[in-house]
Amino acid sequence: AAVRSVRQNGEIKWNGGFIYVSKTLAGEAVAATETETGQWALHFYAHPLGFIDGRHKKLVRRSPIQPRPDGAAADSNSGRKL
Repeated sequence: AAVRSVRQNGEIKWNGGFIYVSKTLAGEAVAATETETGQWALHFYAHPLGFIDGRHKKLVRRSPIQPRPDGAAADSNSGRKL
């Protein structure tokens, strides 16, 4: 993993440029790991932050709501008494 320290303004240095991550993480270390597809995933410990878009020099954040696979129930306990 490529470890970077988040600067006071919330940015990390990446490939000669700067990418904004979050001012909340100022002073903390984040890790970028290359995925099988060649993208770089950015993490703060076990918390995924998103993917680095090298072309646009920005962090693409993951949606907080992940889509469900087709046919997945909204609630696996619906209709059952506990």
